[in-house]
Amino acid sequence: MDIVHTPQRLTLPQQAAVARVAYAVEQPNTFVLVCGPAGVGKTLVLKHVAAARQLHPRKMILTTLASAAAMLADSGPAGQSDMLQPHILLIDDTHMAREGELTELLDRARSTLPTAGLVLAGQGRLLSLVARDSRLEQAVRLRATLPPFTLDESRLLVATMLAATGSLQQRDQVARTIHEIAGGIPALATRLAELAAVVATANPDRPLLPDDIETIQRRLCLHAA
Repeated sequence: MDIVHTPQRLTLPQQAAVARVAYAVEQPNTFVLVCGPAGVGKTLVLKHVAAARQLHPRKMILTTLASAAAMLADSGPAGQSDMLQPHILLIDDTHMAREGELTELLDRARSTLPTAGLVLAGQGRLLSLVARDSRLEQAVRLRATLPPFTLDESRLLVATMLAATGSLQQRDQVARTIHEIAGGIPALATRLAELAAVVATANPDRPLLPDDIETIQRRLCLHAA
């Protein structure tokens, strides 16, 4: 799918990843990996890269592994001029690829769209899949790794959601607890903060406490089980 809306703001590590990937895709035949645990913003980085390149003559598409394979299979022969064909494919969740599937994807891209760039995003297994194939390993031009959030980044992330939940000191304690439980993973921290805000709204006569976050997490775990 084409990205037409500018996504949410980025943290500094995410901004750095966007800048590095955007620079790498300027080169023909580029092959880029964007790695990190679930919830650290890999998809967000891809969306920002795509949004920043909307006016660039090289067509860029954010897609899935299955859709990318189908798109390349439907492409014309190498050298065929077709402005509808993508020049850069941003492919998410590629850690879910079966053994050998990424090599097939790269081969198909090179044979049908010789100058096309591939940007693969995924969790740690993506690195393992690439490392087990020397051809993939040699093709990689850039590895951009997204780490979990720092405490300060988590504080900024949840600050607005916790704005009316108690004193400054109490909010800081709650933000620290959210960060520790989430392990710096922004998707989980956001979920905890959203639920904490609901709890605070339902109980306006008392401040939100770290124990409330622990309770929310236990309920989430029970629900997931």
